[in-house]
Amino acid sequence: MVVPCDMVETRKATDYLLLKHVGPKYIRFAREATPIVTDEKTPFVFGKANVIRLRKEAAIFIEAFETKLESEYRDEREDLTIIACGPMVPEAMRAAWILKSDFGYETRVLNLHTLKPLDTEAIVRAARDTSVVLTAEEHQIGALAWPVASAITQSPALYGIPTITGAIGVKDRFGDSGAPWELIKEFEVSAEHIAAKAVELIGVKKSRSGEPMSEVHLVGTK
Repeated sequence: MVVPCDMVETRKATDYLLLKHVGPKYIRFAREATPIVTDEKTPFVFGKANVIRLRKEAAIFIEAFETKLESEYRDEREDLTIIACGPMVPEAMRAAWILKSDFGYETRVLNLHTLKPLDTEAIVRAARDTSVVLTAEEHQIGALAWPVASAITQSPALYGIPTITGAIGVKDRFGDSGAPWELIKEFEVSAEHIAAKAVELIGVKKSRSGEPMSEVHLVGTK
């Protein structure tokens, strides 16, 4: 099962599943147009996550980021990891920009485009390296959050290592109709909501470690 983040990744996933993959195949993608955050050079390996890192300010959004296969990435001691799939990947990237510009936090964004088979090694490494893991999905919390949580809790590599987890997604409520940009705020899954939750989780991490904490406020999350 693949949940691509934009049209470029959708094309790569379709090509692989139709022409190279033998067995059941499923692609889930957004109905509406979404930001393009990958290009032809961006790696796409079925079953393997990508790491996205904010590197600089740029007039063109995609040029501010660097993307690598997670298996080729080396720990940079980020403050947290945001794990996202599908159209939430651009929102996670925007959240990384908010966290850096407003709070000075470094974020490892994990594009988990393949949910089956799940790249559990990438999840475990992110949890071990950053100790704060936040999932972001644009539907009811669970399809992404629970497999990620399961990978963390069942890994012997993380036994004895405290990991703080959180989840952004649609809460247990009735749906609404509206434009995508309206619903993303109504259901509280925008980049601003992701960043606010990230700040909360990092605050928990600091309180447990005895680091000094300061009061912070995010504007525009409602």
